[in-house]
Amino acid sequence: MAIIRELAVEDVPEAREVMLRTVREDLGDRYDPRIHADIDDLVSWYLEPAGPFMLVAVDGPVIVGTAGIRGGALKEGLSPPHLVERYRDGRTGQLVRVYVLSEHRRRGIARQLVDAVLDRARREGHYDTIALHTYRHSPGAVPFWLSFGSVVVEDDSDGASRALFMEIA
Repeated sequence: MAIIRELAVEDVPEAREVMLRTVREDLGDRYDPRIHADIDDLVSWYLEPAGPFMLVAVDGPVIVGTAGIRGGALKEGLSPPHLVERYRDGRTGQLVRVYVLSEHRRRGIARQLVDAVLDRARREGHYDTIALHTYRHSPGAVPFWLSFGSVVVEDDSDGASRALFMEIA
């Protein structure tokens, strides 16, 4: 079983590589600084402000997964406009960068990470709503999120974002 802990400054290069590798291999996407700005500056996005945070899963000496939460504002022009407006309130937490390296999957690591993020988010109380987006082409993603009781609020799979937007009660 992996150890789940908060991202530390010294973890940043390795955590960033886990994220970029997952974006390339699983999502089939190229790096885009507009979409992946948080990956470029994990410290400013997840370590310095109050509210947002990033956790890592460590197996031995290696970071094998990541998961975090941040203010739910979606990027205009990349997400459906009514959702951009819906999450603009500052009370919505966006579950982000839930990634586990492919060779470490099927061990419950993603579930450990998400449970830890949700537990901490509820404890700290910064957010009233927890939202996320995923992709139908991401291996196992939709059933995984549905197992948490997530509900689909928008299916933009054929739209600009190519994403499925969900909320966790």
